[in-house]
Amino acid sequence: MTSKSDSSNKGNQFSSWVTVSHKGQVAIPVDIRKRLNINVGDRLLVVVRKDKDGINLIKSEALSKVFDTFTK
Repeated sequence: MTSKSDSSNKGNQFSSWVTVSHKGQVAIPVDIRKRLNINVGDRLLVVVRKDKDGINLIKSEALSKVFDTFTK
């Protein structure tokens, strides 16, 4: 899988396609999990885009760092 960058998407990278299972689940490909250091048991926040055309996944530890800066 090759990573493609699209200037209209502000630096987002497109790495691979995933398929939704009959249970509504998607698997994050191994290469992406490795690149983002996503491990078994990690919690991800699912954010629906404003245009409702997709979702973003954010690691909970990334959010913890943001919230920590507000509490200091």
